[in-house]
Amino acid sequence: MIRSNLHLDDCTLNEAIKSFYNDNTFTKNLGIISDKVDDNTTVTKLDIKHCHTNVYNIAHGGVMMSLADTAIGAACLRLNKRVVTLDFNINMLKAVPQGDTITAKTQVIHNGKQTIVVECAISDNTDRLCCKSRATMFVLGEFQK
Repeated sequence: MIRSNLHLDDCTLNEAIKSFYNDNTFTKNLGIISDKVDDNTTVTKLDIKHCHTNVYNIAHGGVMMSLADTAIGAACLRLNKRVVTLDFNINMLKAVPQGDTITAKTQVIHNGKQTIVVECAISDNTDRLCCKSRATMFVLGEFQK
């Protein structure tokens, strides 16, 4: 498998994670921000704009899922593992109107050699839970050498 972003080996893991998402056209176009990356935590955020909403003027489910998937991927990168999504589920619990900022926080449930299971909670500006998701990620290899 061809590995892209080889320049990520020349910096710290935290810097590599932030660079990885800054170089990702999809997350960049959505406006997803890798807000915090440290030894135990990854936090990603998204300001809900009109382009993120559905016909009811609330955040589209696909946008919520994209934020969760990005946050879960960042949690796996934090473990120094390159991954792809194998299985993903999401429960929408509260509508998010345009103008809100949503925050995704993750928890690693299983860190195996071939798979990683991560839960993600997305909350709104008032810290109310908006959705909960869980994904199984397939490990492709190390993120950094």
